Amino acid sequence: MLDLIKIRHDLHQIPETGWQEKETSEYLNNVITYLINEHKDIEITRYKTGFVVYIPGTEGKKTIGWRTDIDGLPTNEETGLTFTSKHKGTMHACGHDVHMAVALGFLEYVLQNKQKNNILILFQPAEEDPGGAEEMYDNIIEPKYKVDEFYAMHDSPEWEPGIITTKTGELFAGLVALKIEFVGIPGHGAMPHMTRDPLVAAASFLLEVQTLISRNLDPLHAEVLTFGTINGGTAPNSVAKSCDLTGTLRIGSKQSLEFSKKRIAEIAQGVAQAIDVKVNIEIHDSYYPVINNLEITNKFINWMRTRTDFKFQEAPITMTSEDYGYIISKVPGMMFWLGVGGKEKGISLHSSKFSPDENIIIPVVRLIGEYISSIS
Repeated sequence: MLDLIKIRHDLHQIPETGWQEKETSEYLNNVITYLINEHKDIEITRYKTGFVVYIPGTEGKKTIGWRTDIDGLPTNEETGLTFTSKHKGTMHACGHDVHMAVALGFLEYVLQNKQKNNILILFQPAEEDPGGAEEMYDNIIEPKYKVDEFYAMHDSPEWEPGIITTKTGELFAGLVALKIEFVGIPGHGAMPHMTRDPLVAAASFLLEVQTLISRNLDPLHAEVLTFGTINGGTAPNSVAKSCDLTGTLRIGSKQSLEFSKKRIAEIAQGVAQAIDVKVNIEIHDSYYPVINNLEITNKFINWMRTRTDFKFQEAPITMTSEDYGYIISKVPGMMFWLGVGGKEKGISLHSSKFSPDENIIIPVVRLIGEYISSIS
């Protein structure tokens, strides 16, 4: 039987960022190879640092998918754990080490308890950045397997250990990446009339674009617009040639997505025209919203309400984003939050001090195994 706590400790020490998870991938592959042993009917398909494990069922009428992410974050760890990260500047600050341990435990459960349905487990790289779900789905799953339902979980310090929370419909916001570059006419700061100042345009745009949220959108449909960088200029006494801003738009409502992208472009173009500079606009969808299937999620919620070992709560929508949204835009499915504690200490996801309660790993493996086994 796997020692899932030790596995979590091992994985926690070797975090790697998106598409660089070579040590992590080899560790996972070694555990999976040990588990499947004489099971000649199991398929393992590798793609870059990720892979899919496919276990045929006794009836095989349905294929049920489970997704885990395997990457870490570029964060210096400050937990003080005895099994702290060995990779300086990289940490499992989002709990993907717990996710992987749970997925390996689920694989062991499936092998020990014959399943009537086929089971597919996706070990997905690059969830944090740049997003690996689309590549893994399009290159491995879609061409080879017909998955009927997909499931995933995410640990969270927002809830105490033993709490499972989810909702139908939108659970995570989508994410749109933005880059706006204003290009002017550079020159001496003492002769501004001979220049066209892109920094003034960038500053005007930064203030004006916030009216998208405050004046153009229904306040009941949450969106968050953040510009995190602004870069321009080389000297304090010169007017710059260009200035660019990068940011994100987090979408809680699909209906307003296209309007918001169009409006941001219009504001940028209007500012550029008013200040007589040029503008280059890049707006692209980075992460799909996680939209839980109504029927599948309600079945899971009703089943959870019968449990005594876990407590179910209705989840709010969150403006964070999750790469899993791409997968359940293709296959009906759902995601749920797993409480792991930490909020009482002021710790959040992506914190350098994030340290989930790992005692929840074995119980949640049993919970997932029993639920997946119940799907008809």
